[in-house]
Amino acid sequence: MNTSRLPKSPIPSVIPVRQRFDRPRVKDLAGATAAALAQVVPDPALVRGKVVGLTAPSRGIRDIGPVLRLLTGVLRSFGATPKVLTAMGTHGGGTAEGNRETARNRGIDPERVGAEVIGDIETTHLDTIDEVEVHVGRAALSCDGVILVNRLKEHTDILWETPLPKGHFGLESGWAKILALGLSHLQALAQHQHVHGRTLGVAIETSARRILRGGEVKVLGGMGIIENAYDETARVVGAAVSASDAAIDEFFATESRYLAESRALMPRLPFGEIDVLWCHWLGKNLSGQGMHTKTIGRSPYGAVQGQPWVPGTPRIFNIIGSALTPGNHGNAIGMGLCEFITERFRAAVDPEVTALNCLTALAPCQARMPIVMPNDREALATALAVSPRRHCPRLVLIHSTLKLADLLVSAAALEDSERNGASLEVRGEPRDVPFTTEGYVDWEAVIPGEK
Repeated sequence: MNTSRLPKSPIPSVIPVRQRFDRPRVKDLAGATAAALAQVVPDPALVRGKVVGLTAPSRGIRDIGPVLRLLTGVLRSFGATPKVLTAMGTHGGGTAEGNRETARNRGIDPERVGAEVIGDIETTHLDTIDEVEVHVGRAALSCDGVILVNRLKEHTDILWETPLPKGHFGLESGWAKILALGLSHLQALAQHQHVHGRTLGVAIETSARRILRGGEVKVLGGMGIIENAYDETARVVGAAVSASDAAIDEFFATESRYLAESRALMPRLPFGEIDVLWCHWLGKNLSGQGMHTKTIGRSPYGAVQGQPWVPGTPRIFNIIGSALTPGNHGNAIGMGLCEFITERFRAAVDPEVTALNCLTALAPCQARMPIVMPNDREALATALAVSPRRHCPRLVLIHSTLKLADLLVSAAALEDSERNGASLEVRGEPRDVPFTTEGYVDWEAVIPGEK
């Protein structure tokens, strides 16, 4: 692309700064996992001689592989036969092999978790409740019991109304979601179709409640990973469930409490306004929309520059996506949240895989191709030129929305953070943005160890 006629502004110097977040961490992962499993399976006799399925989510969760390995070991010691079930909705290109490959990229394969990994994506339609179709995977139906293993976290596509609808718990990404969406594979669209009506959150809870109540799948309970702002495991938790409405209410209420705990640990962008946000990495393994929508304040269903989707998030006018993470089959969902991407980003995109995930998420706008610039240097210069304060821009550079401890910010952005009540630790003197010979930001030159 010839950029000689495009508007450009000078790129300001940046200051390395650090945010400090609460950092609870699990010191004994094996002990924490065993203790949480005891909440789900208090008596080994409950699973002795039975096949127990463990769900494997699509997200890049730091300790998901080790936790699954620990669970399979303990369950085998109880006399059970554990199996890992990919529960990834339409991710991995919507194929069985794609599911298994995505699992391998997350550290989940028979050698590392010590159990068979089943990528079967065939489903059965169980019921339709309040116009919500309820589907569940054939692999889950074949098990004697299923434990819902997932990270508990805010979901990029769910924004609940306040107060909550009667009889609902405000669940987002966790046990109900992996049951209703993850295990419905290509039929996840059945829940997403309610995004603009009853809402996705209501559809997930409706579907999950029907599966739990129905008994076609014997769900034993949930095992949850709560992470801190540093992408580390803060807690491993567990809860049992049975088919009664009272037990399901308690299960959902427990998940809701853990979601609140997770939400309090989420990293945030401590700014009121950002003219240009440069994001090194976008990817499905980092967030369901490539970037976390509740961090950047942009709706997955169509965002407006400078208008936050979620209260308390910054007004961002231009976002640059620099690179797409590997291991996601070229799934670039969320690139529609950007105004600009680079040529290396575009080269990594698989349009078919991206379209499938965006369409089943009922967010086709997230497959839209932003303006493609040759490299970061060109993207930054043009994005700054079309920003509200191009002569004194609030520029912020981040690794990803998953890692927000270390940032590079312009002097104007640092002043904005102070007005916004933040207290960032300055880690060095102002400096020019470092670029490689190809014109891409040399992030590791400023933040060593963060490739």
